[in-house]
Amino acid sequence: MKQQSLNLKFQEYIDIKDMEACSFFKEIFTRCMNFLNGNNHSMILVGKEDMAKSFFFYAFYNHLKKNNNCYFKSIKQESDFLSCENLKEDIIFLDCHNTLYGSKSGEILLFKLFNESKQKNIKVLFNNSIFEEQKPNLKDLESRMSSSLLINFPVLSDEDKKIIILNFLKNRGLILTDQSVEFIINRYSRSLNDLIELYIKLDKISLEQKKNITIPLIKNSTGL
Repeated sequence: MKQQSLNLKFQEYIDIKDMEACSFFKEIFTRCMNFLNGNNHSMILVGKEDMAKSFFFYAFYNHLKKNNNCYFKSIKQESDFLSCENLKEDIIFLDCHNTLYGSKSGEILLFKLFNESKQKNIKVLFNNSIFEEQKPNLKDLESRMSSSLLINFPVLSDEDKKIIILNFLKNRGLILTDQSVEFIINRYSRSLNDLIELYIKLDKISLEQKKNITIPLIKNSTGL
């Protein structure tokens, strides 16, 4: 099953500070920092909240790159990974790395990067996608990946979703009331991806009608 992509550059719309009020933030942020300061070579961010994980992953990268030599790559297809060879950064972020699972050449490239980064003492952070294969065919790669530190991203509360949505929209120049957000969360899909897609749709409608995004507009536009 493939994820329906918003085709947005998340890092342009959310900052690590925007997530500090979320219930999961302190624990996940602390565990990621402990990984960077510890002896582990690689870590994998896992969990069912795929979009929220991506938000945090991008935000954490932006936070670290201010004072560290970092590299970020989101792997949507095997060709995206070709530029990941001969990296010289101190910290590597690979989003949706498991897109390469099932591809013989892709798994070999990932295996090579894993070994070379370990030899050079480069930290590697992986963000696992639930919409791709979860296990590689290459046994040596499976062995390497299984040695990674697993950090489980928790299921979001409605309050967490509201915080992420409001900050995402604010950073895109959109202002919604708490009441409007709660109205949609209580009546629409619980998926963060679906919720944000709906808000972007409502933004376009509000611009066309030259109206603010209010509960009456939401009702008329969505039938909620």
